[in-house]
Parts: sequence; C-alpha cells; structure tokens
Amino acid sequence: MKLKKRFVCKECGCVSNSWLGKCPECNSWSSFIEEIIEERSKKNEISSNLIKPVKIQEIQTSINDVIKLNEENLNIFFGEGLIIGSIILLAGEPGIGKSTFLFFLSNYIERNRKVFYFSGEESSVQIKKRFDRVGHDDSSVFVSNISDINSIIELCKNDKPSFLFIDSIQTTYSTDVDSGPGTISQIKKCTQLLVEFAKTTGIIIIIVCHITKSGEIAGPKIMEHMVDVVTYFESDFKNQFRVLRSKKNRFGNIDEILFFEMESKGLQLITNPSTFFIENESIEKFNGKCKTVIIEGKRPLMIDIEALVVPSSYPNPRRFSEGVELSRLNRIVAIIDKHLNENLNNYDIYLNIAGGIKTSDVGIDLAIASAIFSSKNKIEIKSSTVFIGELSLTGQVKKVYKIENRIKESEKFGCYTIYSPNDGENKIKDITFIKEIVL
Repeated sequence: MKLKKRFVCKECGCVSNSWLGKCPECNSWSSFIEEIIEERSKKNEISSNLIKPVKIQEIQTSINDVIKLNEENLNIFFGEGLIIGSIILLAGEPGIGKSTFLFFLSNYIERNRKVFYFSGEESSVQIKKRFDRVGHDDSSVFVSNISDINSIIELCKNDKPSFLFIDSIQTTYSTDVDSGPGTISQIKKCTQLLVEFAKTTGIIIIIVCHITKSGEIAGPKIMEHMVDVVTYFESDFKNQFRVLRSKKNRFGNIDEILFFEMESKGLQLITNPSTFFIENESIEKFNGKCKTVIIEGKRPLMIDIEALVVPSSYPNPRRFSEGVELSRLNRIVAIIDKHLNENLNNYDIYLNIAGGIKTSDVGIDLAIASAIFSSKNKIEIKSSTVFIGELSLTGQVKKVYKIENRIKESEKFGCYTIYSPNDGENKIKDITFIKEIVL
C-alpha cells in the first residue's frame, strides 16, 4: 500500500500538498500539521435521502424533547435537562476523570433508557472493573470496543439507544478517510458523521476529547463549532475536587459550573460548594483574609480571599497570584497605590483564593484590595464581613451583576456585614472607604 503525505490546518481543516506558513482559508499562522495518508479504493456514494424544508411555524415541540436527569444540578448545568439530538463535547487532561464522569452521569439516567458506551482506549474488562469500583448497578449500560464510526452508527440504528458515549474521538476512525485515527481529517469526519446521526435520530451523544499541552482541545477548531455543548474538566491536582465548566451551550447558560470530589468510588457531586471552599472559623478576625461571593453561571459561591504583603528583598518585588490572573492583581495594586497612597513598590504580594478555585468574576476586586490593605497595615477583618464590588481605574467601586444573589448567599452563612455599592443616595464613589471599613 502506497503511503503519501499531506498537510492539514488544525484550525479549519484546510488540506495542502505542502506546508504553508499561513492558511489561505482561515488566515492562521503556523497551523498546518503533517498527516500520513494511505491510498484506498473509494466508491462514489450519492445520498438519496432528501428531506424537504418545513415551515418553522409547523414544527411541533413537546416536553419529551428534553430528557430530565435524576439530579437537578445536572439539569441546570446542561440547560434544564438534555435536549434530544444534542451532541456534547467533554474535554480534559489525562486521568482527570472524563471516563468516570460518563458512569457518574449514567447513574442519573432513567433505567428504561439504553446507554451505549464505545471505548477505543480500554478493554471491556477494564471498563467492567471501573464500573464495579464506582458501585454502579445500572444494567442499561452496554459496552463495546468498536472504533469504526460507521459500524457504531449502524449498531445504533438497529438498537436505537437513548444515549451514545464515544470514548474517545481520537481513537475513532472512518474508513472513508485515508489517514490514521487521531488525525485532523479523521476527527473532523467522525464528528461530522456523529452530528448528522444525532440530529436525524434524536440520540444524545457525548464525545470524550483529549486536550493538547497548551490546554486546547486536540483536533480542528471547527469541531467545537459543530457540537452543541462544550465542557471542560479542570483540576489543579493539589486538591481532591474537580470542576466541570460549560464553555458553550446552545440550550443553556455558558460558564455554568459543577464541583465534584474524587473519592475511591469515583466522582461525588458537591451540591453546596460554598461549604467546601470556606472554613468553619473559630477565629473572629483575620489579618489579610476576607470573604466575597462570586457568580459561576447561575450559582453564587462564597470564597475566601487571602493576601500576604511582606517587605521585599528584591529590586523588583514579587507578584504571585493563584486563582486570579496576575495582570488583574497588578491592576488592583496600581489602584491602591494611586487612590490610597499606599506605597507597595517595595513589597512582595502573594494572593490566593482558598481551595484552589479559579475565577474571572470582577466582583471580587474590592475583596482583593481589602485583603491586601489589611495584610500590609496588619489590620484585622472580621470573618463575618463580605466585600463585593468591582474597582475602576478612577478609584470608584462599581456595582456588579446579580448583587441580590450574592447578598442572599452571604446571609445564608451568617455574614450580615456586607460592603458593596448600591444605586441609592449612599452610593460609594471612592475606594478610600476601605480605610473606614478595616480601621
């Protein structure tokens, strides 16, 4: 069999006989990667299954178009349930728990709904051992090691399961593509076939996908556009918890988040994560530590902000941030320098969100500034005090969205002293009020 080479753009899937520095289709630079192809005889097939377009007002919908899971947190995460015919991408680092999550999810599917699990990475015996380890007793899960996408689709056409799990798309291949599994062309073709199959049959398909060293989904970027939902499993591996984030969802909110704890028997859903990230403190006051509330999707979450400010012995003081982007920490430090006349140029600053959670919520700016000011001036802050607000470069404290939800979450944990701007006459206009709070 004769082997040939070609180059494929990892962003859009454009094919070229030679390497190109810039893709002529999507204008990406250095995006072409080499593929080995095998020449095979092909048969020209023309589809005769033509479906006439239907007027949108004539399309009928019903409550049966949504499959509810036996866990409300999962329903909210996916958008009030799983829509029939939807295709979901599940990405994450090796060993983070993607395959384990599939068994976790199947445990909340109604027993009368059949689940087909196709794995090209594990044998049936390995899957069965993990199945027994997590204590799963569901008999509606059927397992196979078939990796040929055409064979998988034919089997599902005959048995018509409600759910189809593909673990993973990198091990799946189509005989219509002249390259090996895991290549750009194979991933694009297999995803295309699965999307068409899901839309025509109503089967819900979940695809497990690998990620690259840089944290991006391995495969063409167009794959993320083709699917309905894109989710990421995250973990810093310093803690036992896992975070499932929704980056794209055609049926619900993006940036929804679920917390799991990895135990010996698999993933356990954390239904009240605020208790997981804040400590039950016996101390009433802290130096350089305060509480705030972030919003992840629809969920308010109370967290602890910790700051350590110490005199620096380096010409360029250190700035370390965990859980918040370093550029954001530097911006808040500059605001404190300007509007509070606090000289932080000779101090090392370490910032951390307790529990290892990461967030981009701007509503914690005020808490970060308060924790830094408290640590630098050795001033204690009461553990029952909550800071909510965004800081502008002009020194104003701006109101953040869903402030009512944040306040309710604070009060749920007995924190009734809440500092945040409002729309009334007492609107806080200058950051100097931080001194009044902590002194």
